[in-house]
Amino acid sequence: MEVKLMSIKPSLPLLLVTLISLSADILLAQAPTPRRPVNGIVGGSVLLSVDPPRGKKVKQIEWSFSSGTALKIQLAEFNGRKFERPDPSDRFKQRLEMYNETSLRIQGLKLDDSGIYEARIKLLPAIVEDRAFLLTVYDLVQPPQFQSQLLASTPEGCNVTLQCQASGKGNMTVSWRKGNLGQELDLGRHQLSPDGRTLHLSLQPSSLNSTYTCMVSNPVDRKIISFDLQSICRSGDADTSFSKPGYIALTFFLLVLSLGAAIWCWRINNEKAADTAATPTGPGEESPSDGQYAEIS
Repeated sequence: MEVKLMSIKPSLPLLLVTLISLSADILLAQAPTPRRPVNGIVGGSVLLSVDPPRGKKVKQIEWSFSSGTALKIQLAEFNGRKFERPDPSDRFKQRLEMYNETSLRIQGLKLDDSGIYEARIKLLPAIVEDRAFLLTVYDLVQPPQFQSQLLASTPEGCNVTLQCQASGKGNMTVSWRKGNLGQELDLGRHQLSPDGRTLHLSLQPSSLNSTYTCMVSNPVDRKIISFDLQSICRSGDADTSFSKPGYIALTFFLLVLSLGAAIWCWRINNEKAADTAATPTGPGEESPSDGQYAEIS
């Protein structure tokens, strides 16, 4: 008897479907939990809240923190209304608080509190869900350094340069506004430097009553400085044909000229006084006031 062995080869479409399914499962398993962005300010506080599915009862919530490295710190556990800290002496110490059964509050924020906060939610009967927050802590914005430079002021208009420099740490944005309503600048009519910190203006007399505002900001704080163009441009109305060095040179020249004239007058007066004192009086001259006497015999 002859037995024939037949090999069964899987069809190509079935193999592709299997590979695609496995790849999708692997990608889903490796996909990180979406992170909700949260901003905070140094010295302030933030509230991290999770929303469990409706109709589900929370058994436990585990909170953890990582600053971008592989090391992850377990911060706290919520067991109903019970708040437990595995390591109360960690870098957060007494700054963590259980706001309610599903919310963690962090007080006295510091710059190095920035990082990823994860919450593992255990629901009854046996469901686990993960939530993640990306916290970024910003420093307070310091008052900007500002300067104005008058280039020219004539009856026909005013040319001026405004500078606004951000100070302090962190990434900050410098923006300009026009008028009390904070209108955005028309870049076609305004010359703004590439870094946005220097504004060149050429204004007509009818526009001198305008106010320009510089705002330095980050996502949680801002500082504003206003420039009064009318005051800046009027500071050059006295004489626009001379620059500041020209005025200094002219003042020095007039001072030297006045001093030279005073010395010349003093020498002339001294010479006249010396000539008068050196003129001699003759011995035979009689004073006109002397009387004439006649001899009587």
